[in-house]
Amino acid sequence: MSWILDVQYFLAVGFHNWRNGLSKIAASIKKTKSPLRLGVLGAAAINPSAIFDPVSTHPDIVISGIAARSKAKAEAQIKRSKLLHARAYATYEDLLADPEIEAVYIPLPNGLHAEWTVKSLRAGKHVLVEKPIASNAEQVREIKRVSEETGKVVLEAFHWRFHPAAHLVKSLVENGEYGDVEEVRARMPIPAHFLSKDDIRFQYALAGGSCMDLIYVFSGTSYFAVPTLQDAKIEIISAQPRVNARDSKIDEAMTVDYTITAPGKTPVRCHTEADLAVPWLWGFIIPFSKRDNVIVIELQKATIQFPNFPAPWLSSNITVTSKTTGEVTKHTAYKDGPQWGTRGEEWWTTYRYQLEAFVDKVRAVQSGSSVPEGSPWVGMEESEAVMGIVDAVYEKAGLGVRR
Repeated sequence: MSWILDVQYFLAVGFHNWRNGLSKIAASIKKTKSPLRLGVLGAAAINPSAIFDPVSTHPDIVISGIAARSKAKAEAQIKRSKLLHARAYATYEDLLADPEIEAVYIPLPNGLHAEWTVKSLRAGKHVLVEKPIASNAEQVREIKRVSEETGKVVLEAFHWRFHPAAHLVKSLVENGEYGDVEEVRARMPIPAHFLSKDDIRFQYALAGGSCMDLIYVFSGTSYFAVPTLQDAKIEIISAQPRVNARDSKIDEAMTVDYTITAPGKTPVRCHTEADLAVPWLWGFIIPFSKRDNVIVIELQKATIQFPNFPAPWLSSNITVTSKTTGEVTKHTAYKDGPQWGTRGEEWWTTYRYQLEAFVDKVRAVQSGSSVPEGSPWVGMEESEAVMGIVDAVYEKAGLGVRR
């Protein structure tokens, strides 16, 4: 992230942690005798909020090591984040060669995700990898194949999918009260200048582009449009890019219309807007109509709005508006819910819920058992299908599939 986006995001995370007393909670957590030992490939800026904080409040996992492009960089992050039991590694290979490391978290640039996920699996590690899991669907299929060969868990970090708010919205969509889904719209904007001109998101060699970095819009629309992506048919109607001034292969923004059709169902219209550099009005005002991260679901009898869907732990104000009476019903969800049952805490972030599911899955594989049916998860089939949408969008837009 560029520093402006870093500051904005980490101020929000920092306030959330302070308000909920995360430091005291973490200090009170008693780790198990043999917690899962996690290594991190890359001293990324996202690490504290995406993995360090969640690990600090989970009793059955610890950060055992960080590898970076330089050992000094890894050491600096370990010291800054006060990771008392973590070791610094000079190379990613050194960390993967350590037999004590059981799993890895991969926050590297997009274009490196597939390569290091496969290498980690072959080194005998379970993998939690940042989205997008790969640069294209072909790479996802390779990851899936290696995961099955090695018997190791792979999870793409669509962290929003693990929060009770997402599960509540899914249940509202599928309970039948409001009829069938007709349309789903998703928008994710980042104001111009929040990312520097040389940010990795604008580098084709690192699989940059709005569809890649803001892939949440495709994850979100497809999740609510159909019960499951298995056997669903995707048709891209239009894909309109705004290309980057420095690299015409990079979609600085992309507006997409597509349909998704479940077997035996009528097509659901989907509309997505992803923008890494929303132009400012008069140079200093963020356009009000394009500043929110939101999913809107149009059903036959109601409209559901899910604002702030990538981070509902900050605010979970879900509204259902009746199309017959105009009545507005409001919902919130921060814990428990239709998938977690009676589990979780109101202060858990999407990343904390994601870690809960990841550790559950790894422990189940290690013990030869299984997690409870219906537990939150993003399977490789879903990751492949969502990346397939991105591939098709790039083809339709004339930009070509990322390699």
